[in-house]
Amino acid sequence: MTNHLIFVFYLLIFLISTIGFGYLFSIFFFKDFQILNFGYQGIIGFFTICLISIITSFFFPHNFIHNTLLHLVGLAIFFWNFFKNKKDNIIQIKKLASLFLILAIGVYVFKNHDDFPYYHLTYALNLSQNSFMIGTGIFSHGFKTASSIFYYNSTLYLPFIKFYLFHSGPFLILIYFNYIILLKIFNKFKKNEFDIVYFLSLLNFIFVNIVFYRIAEHGTDRTAQILLFLIFIILFELFFLKKNLNEKNILFNFLLVSVFLAASMKALFYIYLIFAPIILFKDNFYKEYLVKKNLVIIFILIFSFSLNLTTNFFSTGCLVFPEEKTCIGKFDWSLPEKEVLRLKVHYEWWAKAGGGPGYVSTIEPKEYVKNFVWVKDWINRHFFNKVSDTLLGIIFISFLNLVLFRGVKKKKIIPRNILLINSILLLFLLEWFLKHPAMRYGGFVLFALPIFIFTSKKLESYKLNKKRVLISTILLIFLTFFGYNIRNVSRLNKEINNYNPGYNLLKSPFFHVDDVKVKISYQDRSFKIYSPIKNMCWAAPTPCSYAKNLKVKNWYGFKIIQRAQE
Repeated sequence: MTNHLIFVFYLLIFLISTIGFGYLFSIFFFKDFQILNFGYQGIIGFFTICLISIITSFFFPHNFIHNTLLHLVGLAIFFWNFFKNKKDNIIQIKKLASLFLILAIGVYVFKNHDDFPYYHLTYALNLSQNSFMIGTGIFSHGFKTASSIFYYNSTLYLPFIKFYLFHSGPFLILIYFNYIILLKIFNKFKKNEFDIVYFLSLLNFIFVNIVFYRIAEHGTDRTAQILLFLIFIILFELFFLKKNLNEKNILFNFLLVSVFLAASMKALFYIYLIFAPIILFKDNFYKEYLVKKNLVIIFILIFSFSLNLTTNFFSTGCLVFPEEKTCIGKFDWSLPEKEVLRLKVHYEWWAKAGGGPGYVSTIEPKEYVKNFVWVKDWINRHFFNKVSDTLLGIIFISFLNLVLFRGVKKKKIIPRNILLINSILLLFLLEWFLKHPAMRYGGFVLFALPIFIFTSKKLESYKLNKKRVLISTILLIFLTFFGYNIRNVSRLNKEINNYNPGYNLLKSPFFHVDDVKVKISYQDRSFKIYSPIKNMCWAAPTPCSYAKNLKVKNWYGFKIIQRAQE
């Protein structure tokens, strides 16, 4: 019971501390954000903590002292804001607590995904136990691809709980997403606004909670895609509905923050910034937007982008790994160009089903990824059943909504020119298919959105009875949360029975960690690098490296990791 109390206590601390940092960002950089609800503040706070974490990692390890002070600041700001507007915030606290209780089972995990023991856990743990080191990309493939979510997780390292909530960042994003979406749906219902955003919000809500129910599988990819679903809902609000310039300005800035946060988790999502100029130039919005009060937030976002490029560069020698054209100069820590090119091909080869558990294509990777040689394997091993199952789920969700909400056609259909948005989504889908056709690399968003947009536009065209809309909406929300919880109960049962029949979830909520035997692969007077004797690093002493022949030199207070033999 004690472990459960510690687990839930810290989870609630992180939930509200992150919201506190949202308000801190709003106070210092964009005061208009202060009117946004807890869900928006949570995502802004997540972005802020990631930014702070990256900056402080250059100077301090994210140890108990650093993280205690950090979250005390978040809590202080949260409660300062709470008492400033107590009446409204009590209502928000009740809503947040209800949502937490409904979704809580999702954060209980016995077995994390396969990349977690390989590098997700050890990456964040390394940040908690050591200040920033240059050249860590040499340690393993995982250390070559930094993600802001690892930096966020490193701030969750605190007494008693230690690293046992390093998987909870995606869970918090899921809560904030649901908070925003549900309030948006309820507020629109009160105003009888059964428009394209109402239905797009509902469809995305169902999809995210049913398909992304397993928090342990989120990693950095699915969490970023949850943000993309939210971004497109806001995009449609800006594109079709918002006329008030101040509201439009706030939502546009939040959209930018969300894109930068998603892209800091997975760099390929920077491509979604293409929608920013579309919004700016629609109705000449840029004339109103490009004013002095927005310059600070623009600067912060540019600084965030530069900081992410900097961490990538000091890890691998490349600004965006594994794009070899961004690898500038030859430094002590730079990865060889041949290795970067090989890994670039490897990632594409993997995404195109060139290899996986129990199979490897006999064709050389360089040849395999060319000229659609890979398509047959991709269809057999990836389309069936990963893509096809997802498509069937998307179609079923859309069909269910059409059945429940179907009504008499309106005499006058509201014109919604979605050709431009759908055309860009189609181009993104084409680029996805040709370069990295794995669902984790944006496939969920690119398959779901076009169908959901079509369905939402269709539903908007019906003359709807408010009572029927209420009953159908509540039914869908109930079924979604019921499905989320049932799937998680089933997941936990399988995890325990398949991996450790003796595990008692009632006794301990902590995920499984292997007891790893390590050896010292490098040592000098004040610094050691460890390597696992077998298997993966897990929570071994850090830094933990899979590369063996290493050397280290000091440079202005930083450790530079190098290969001892090329």
